[in-house]
Amino acid sequence: MKSVLILTKTDWNEPPRIRHQISRLLKEKGYNVHYVEKSSYNSIIPKKRIEEGIKFYRHSELIHHQLRYTKLIQNLNNLVVKFYLKKILKNRDFDCILNFCYDYSFLKEIVKDTKIVTFINDDFEEQAKLGMRKQIKNQLRDTCYISNHIITVSYPLRSKLKCYNNNVTLLFPWSQYHYKVPNKESSRNTVLYFGFVGRINWDDVIKLVKSTEYHFRFVGPIIRKTDKSIIIDLANNNPNFEYIAYSNFEDLITDDVFCSILPYDKNIKSVQACTVSNRAFNLLSKGLPLVYSDLYNLIEAPSSVIRKNKSVEEYKDSLLFFKNNFNEIQPDIKDFLDDHYKNNRWDLLKKIIN
Repeated sequence: MKSVLILTKTDWNEPPRIRHQISRLLKEKGYNVHYVEKSSYNSIIPKKRIEEGIKFYRHSELIHHQLRYTKLIQNLNNLVVKFYLKKILKNRDFDCILNFCYDYSFLKEIVKDTKIVTFINDDFEEQAKLGMRKQIKNQLRDTCYISNHIITVSYPLRSKLKCYNNNVTLLFPWSQYHYKVPNKESSRNTVLYFGFVGRINWDDVIKLVKSTEYHFRFVGPIIRKTDKSIIIDLANNNPNFEYIAYSNFEDLITDDVFCSILPYDKNIKSVQACTVSNRAFNLLSKGLPLVYSDLYNLIEAPSSVIRKNKSVEEYKDSLLFFKNNFNEIQPDIKDFLDDHYKNNRWDLLKKIIN
């Protein structure tokens, strides 16, 4: 049985992202999967557990990656991380290391002969805290240099990463569910938002809620206190706005939904690195077309499946179109999804890691 070590900065119990998809896919394809979760700062003893047939590890770290302002601090933190990773690697042979950490330029020092595939799924430079941009850029560059291959999830990230490594491949998330024709007799008047509630253009959302008769349902954990206060205000003052703190995708109520809205704030530079969101293809599998903000690098798709919107008026036009043509656009959604299932992604991922 082949083995793969997956290095991340996230907890397994977070809402599913592409690292969860890849981990489960590798396990399904017969790999022995070892997964390193988000670091802790309150215990020097590494923790282990097994869940879903995957072996999980958590170790401590000196300081958060967004607070390492000098090379000295970075090197000291790397010493700690290397110490724990060597313990995980001891007496184990991995066929591949799948690295989701942009700051792990030291990996070749501890796994000289193991293939390193680094996955960059966010624009970490644009997310940098004050004074950290240059440090993050340098660490990202060095990590790409020592990697055998780079995988990323968007067109602009691919262009940026090619400056550091020629072997860059685009790999999108995929739909975990096959398309199912939605109930054609259902009465649909709801616009759904599903995912982390943050980095949203609230001005547009508020105007849409207040100026239309659609029901708006926002589902997902809230990122910031400012987002929470806006959500509370919308829910308290608008009977057509509903907020649900969290729901598994399988439990989503969609029989009354005619589209999913993704009204990101396009003025946030890290948002413009998005080509398609993690949950987009799953939503399409339920027959729900997507109404995005005006992202410059959005995935190409028929306007009957995905629409970009520059203004509130364009949002209104898109919502009206999808409400009036929900049943008619279903064949277009089904055809678009044919290229976005896990077998399509596995063919590509298998070539890279093998």
